[in-house]
Amino acid sequence: MTLLAALALAGFALATAGGARPANPVLVAKTGYHNAFTIALRFTNGKLVRTLPAGTYSIVVHDYSHLHNFALGSQTDNRRIFTGSIRGIGTRTYTVTLTPGNYAYACSAHFRTMNGTFVVTGASDSTTTATEPTTTGG
Repeated sequence: MTLLAALALAGFALATAGGARPANPVLVAKTGYHNAFTIALRFTNGKLVRTLPAGTYSIVVHDYSHLHNFALGSQTDNRRIFTGSIRGIGTRTYTVTLTPGNYAYACSAHFRTMNGTFVVTGASDSTTTATEPTTTGG
């Protein structure tokens, strides 16, 4: 690598590191792998989500089956935050702001057997919102 290229690369690294804003923490949801009656919400390290601090998160939903979906709701506010399509498959990313309270996720068609819950802790001054999903892949 020439000296000029190395200096340019170092300058780019400094410019992006100094001004970059960290992205939202990512949570990974999976449902219906090989049409199995399974659903989970996990951290990127694979640990099951049981407790989260309040904040804005990107939830990447991997829906592997035409039989299932992933729906997220606030038990505290008694309202649905987002619902994926049962007949659809693929990967969608939802950006949500979670405020303190109890939350539940489930497959809408099989909510009695495919479900989970978690608690959001911290100060509460904002509302829970969801943006339109983005679709990638299949």
